[in-house]
Amino acid sequence: MAKPATRQQFKDYCLRRLGHPVIEINVDDDQVEDRIDDSLQFFHDYHFDGTEKIYMKHQITQADIDRKWIYCPDPVIFVTSVMPFDDSNSSINMFDLRYQLRLHDLYDFTSVSYVSYEITMQHISTLNLLFSGKPQYRFNRHQNKLFLDIDWTRDVQPGEYVVVECYRAMQPETINLTGTLTGTTSSNVLTGTATTFDAEVLENDIITLSDGQEVQIKKINSPTEIQIVGSLSANISGVTMSKAGTSDVWNDRFLKQYGTAKIKYQWGSNLSKFAGIQMPGGVTLDGPRIMEEAQRELDKIEEEMQSYNVLPSEMFYG
Repeated sequence: MAKPATRQQFKDYCLRRLGHPVIEINVDDDQVEDRIDDSLQFFHDYHFDGTEKIYMKHQITQADIDRKWIYCPDPVIFVTSVMPFDDSNSSINMFDLRYQLRLHDLYDFTSVSYVSYEITMQHISTLNLLFSGKPQYRFNRHQNKLFLDIDWTRDVQPGEYVVVECYRAMQPETINLTGTLTGTTSSNVLTGTATTFDAEVLENDIITLSDGQEVQIKKINSPTEIQIVGSLSANISGVTMSKAGTSDVWNDRFLKQYGTAKIKYQWGSNLSKFAGIQMPGGVTLDGPRIMEEAQRELDKIEEEMQSYNVLPSEMFYG
């Protein structure tokens, strides 16, 4: 059990580091669970191993246009960019300036310098940024909503895609999804009852059904309908779903140290209520000292994390 892979193993590991079962750790199980949740939250917010950079695509629906925002699933905690809606990154036709430039000036790289081409492409990119710009957005992780400050009646149409550069939290635990799922082997479209797929999962996620089947999400059609890669091996009706977490997160060195220090601080806080009381045998409880030691450990871990384990700031050009 040196490498914790579940929440219970992680809890046992932290308590053993504090001396359990040789000495009694005066912390309630609910308090331990709370301190583990606090540690995970800090880990997701600041440690580079606590998040994963992804590109989330969302197909615009009429409902999105009417309400002027799109859902961001709960695992998404940061949004860093929304891809432009113009054709600067799409395939081009023969009447496009870039096509003509490559056709007439770069037909042979061996006889033409690419310096002027690179300068021209940077100039075109600057013009695109000047006249088209990047979509402005507003996002708050507690709302699970991405507000796009665009002309919803002109810039996007139902069926088009929005691509979002964002970060998702590395969840170590298995998550039980809301609602039930029904589908047949003859179709790769599965229908949910009381589900919220657009708020709980992302495309390409793998979910486990209660009958043992595992399916990969190809596309989220709506909060109650998904398409899967391939097909079901057996018909399903009203099955529940879950999404497995990344269990290796529990073995992260920073998380183990930080979780232990958090529980130690709680232990000292509990004992501080009885500071100075002499126990049978002449033993005196010294909760404040345990709290001070734990606080020093927390400060040291957080300082190390800020120095070595934080992602570099995103660079913006314009």
